[in-house]
Amino acid sequence: MPDEKTVIELEGINKSFPAVKALDDVSLSVKSGEVRGLVGENGAGKSTLIKIITGAYTKDSGAMIFEGSEVTRNSPLISKALGIYAVYQDVMVTPDLTVAENFFLGQQPMIGPFVNWRKMYKESKDFLDEIGLDINVHRNIRELSIAESEMITIAKALWQKPKLVIFDEPTAVLTRNETKILFRIIRDLKKKGTAIIYISHNLEEVFDICDTVTVLKDGATVGTYTTEELEDVEKLIPLMVGRSIEEMYYKKDTEPGEELLRVENLSGDRFENISFNVRAGEVVGLFGLVGAGRTEIARAIFGVDNRSEGRIHVRGSDVPIKNPKDALVHGIGYLPEDRRKQGIFLQQDIDFNINIINFGKTMTGPLINYRKAHMQARDYVDKLSIKIGSIFQKVSELSGGNQQKVIIARWLCKNTDVLIFDEPTVGIDVGTKSEIYKLFGEILASGKGIVLISSYLPELMGMSDRIYVISNGKMAAEVEKKDFSEEHLLTLAMKNLVSKEKIKEAV
Repeated sequence: MPDEKTVIELEGINKSFPAVKALDDVSLSVKSGEVRGLVGENGAGKSTLIKIITGAYTKDSGAMIFEGSEVTRNSPLISKALGIYAVYQDVMVTPDLTVAENFFLGQQPMIGPFVNWRKMYKESKDFLDEIGLDINVHRNIRELSIAESEMITIAKALWQKPKLVIFDEPTAVLTRNETKILFRIIRDLKKKGTAIIYISHNLEEVFDICDTVTVLKDGATVGTYTTEELEDVEKLIPLMVGRSIEEMYYKKDTEPGEELLRVENLSGDRFENISFNVRAGEVVGLFGLVGAGRTEIARAIFGVDNRSEGRIHVRGSDVPIKNPKDALVHGIGYLPEDRRKQGIFLQQDIDFNINIINFGKTMTGPLINYRKAHMQARDYVDKLSIKIGSIFQKVSELSGGNQQKVIIARWLCKNTDVLIFDEPTVGIDVGTKSEIYKLFGEILASGKGIVLISSYLPELMGMSDRIYVISNGKMAAEVEKKDFSEEHLLTLAMKNLVSKEKIKEAV
């Protein structure tokens, strides 16, 4: 174990923007070989602090000391020269170049005036082998999955032999197996004496991988704790948001009403013979391991993907759903898993994003009444407490939680009978999660039904009335609330995984 020394120290950091104090006298220090968790709700100041460390923002006051010397002037280039690298949730690689070319971008090995391609491909392959990534270095980034691209982004940062690595929501797009690889990489970095700052809204990960945790709230430091003294998530959440985990998942019991949706023997890409139902006033969970087919089932119900057979009944009637327009006509809404690519128009404003499927409510004769449309958007912004400057603000400028609320506002305005939520709280802070769960209660109280797809079992068990478990594309079981347990649900999820290798990879 390398000698522990302080790699970075921040003293009394302050940063203000117009009308907002983003950081208020924040201090922290991270030693070599230490993994420091940095947690807080959206708006707590985490991103601002990281951008000051990496030189993207200039602090108003305070001191940043790196390896014993004060950094009086910083920029992204200076921070990289010091050995500071950040891995963000958004993939930061060049899509039209190969994996190897991304590694050597701007520093290609040369033989005279020519690029030494053999050396480039060999060294990048050797490095991926060393950290346990089985990805062909000859492939273009564009050909890789989002998760593979994220792993290459991580590998590219490690390639630089950093002294401090900042991981910002690194597992948001990773599978369980890839998360295991990442954690092994982080543990190897610890052994080599690299300092690490780890940011995640998945608080269980913080306890899995971090030694210490700094909590930020409203731009100020609440405190720094060892994960041993905190023990578990239940003690961390109140420090962040002032409420207990039980209060987060509180859902008022409702008596199920009429059947709103029934799926019979649905088969399609990666799933077969799926049947379940949803009644008014209840949350029905869909659980399965990565690749089980949950998202494909949702997309088929909403008409995005074709189904090979099966029937969909809405309020007792067999309805033909061949595309999303049909689903909308019959009262089914869908919030997709990848909200940034499939659920929202990032470069359009909030008004457009809420009204895009709701302009029909604002017509005056054959024309859109834009004044009425703007009032409609503002009404739902107020109802969901979406934090914005104006309804004409681009959605790309909002936090992940507020982007998700904009999509929910769109569907609440549409007033569909059944809403399918696919991983609705991934990458969202615990405070916003609690607000979304409260919205669930309002949706149910109005006589609607919810299908909740989530990989996070505490969320699924906390919010669902029943859970259907999908295993390898097939229905494994329907589980009533009284029988919920993580062990039971995981066992059912592995029911149709025939090989030990698949089971090992899945859990």
